Amino acid sequence: MKNKTTSTIKIVLSGIMIVFVVVGLFWISEISILKQENDLLKTILYTNSQVSEVSTISQKGDDYYSEASFFYENGDYNNVESSCRLARGYYSDSNQNYREISSELKRSGIEDPLINIYLESLEILAEIELNIFEACEHLESASRYYDKYYNTDVSYDDSSYEMGTSEIDSMNEKIRLHDQNVRDYNDLLSDFKIELEKKIN
Repeated sequence: MKNKTTSTIKIVLSGIMIVFVVVGLFWISEISILKQENDLLKTILYTNSQVSEVSTISQKGDDYYSEASFFYENGDYNNVESSCRLARGYYSDSNQNYREISSELKRSGIEDPLINIYLESLEILAEIELNIFEACEHLESASRYYDKYYNTDVSYDDSSYEMGTSEIDSMNEKIRLHDQNVRDYNDLLSDFKIELEKKIN
């Protein structure tokens, strides 16, 4: 009778231990998942803050680019060049910064669809800055040609005007690439929102 009772106790204790082990493993798994989600959230928030800082640099470039466009429309070609140079400096910095943020995000080692989408968006942001940087280069070159054509005594066979027109065509092509990249970036923002909603729900 005593042996049966002891056996029964052992069986019950074994059952309890199994339950504790299963529950323990479950909680460990839950804690691990929570930690991963917490690390993901912190990484995204930190990256967002970095991107926000770079966007202020890019905005300064946009301001000078708008100035350059205004001067161009009014035939003030010297100021077009100076504004373009300033704009290109900011666009170059923001392009480099976006690429550095992307490299840092890759080094985090986090494997998640949100991170993958974020990396794609950073690459496109860098491309957007490059597109407008190159557009500024062409506008600057066009202004030099037009300044020569309109403000100096050129010969009848001078090609400055045609060269300026060619530069404007190249600028417009860069702007088209820029606009397409902006659309692609907006699509990625929608993908990011959908993926985030999946995690929340």
